[in-house]
Amino acid sequence: MSCFINPVQPDLCVYLTYEGDCSMIEIMSTRYEAGALLAAKRWHRMVVDITSLRSRFAALELFDFARSLSADLPESVRIALVARSDQAKQARLIERIARNGGLALAFFLDVEAATIWVTGMNPHGRIKPQLAGNPVKL
Repeated sequence: MSCFINPVQPDLCVYLTYEGDCSMIEIMSTRYEAGALLAAKRWHRMVVDITSLRSRFAALELFDFARSLSADLPESVRIALVARSDQAKQARLIERIARNGGLALAFFLDVEAATIWVTGMNPHGRIKPQLAGNPVKL
């Protein structure tokens, strides 16, 4: 297993990257370390990239993992989960369970989009992104 925890001061964000095969215990362990780093720095943003993760997990393991996120992290934390398209079903399950537990977690297929969402800034760092949606005539 390879795991990288990268705190980025300008973004006030912790980037957590998983590669290769890992057990759920290893994933939880590094997630706790990243959460402790967030708390120590008093930051509230995390991008978790699982695009290079080869491991597959049972639905019950994912359910327990997502519930633990909601229980262990303050509601002020925003987490962007970046996954491959073949991981989308599992990522959506994690997103749904974590959100039901009160955690701001969103799933993305693109690291740049995830970073924009979690930091609330555009790639140039000047303007907050506008919500996409149907225009409302007033």
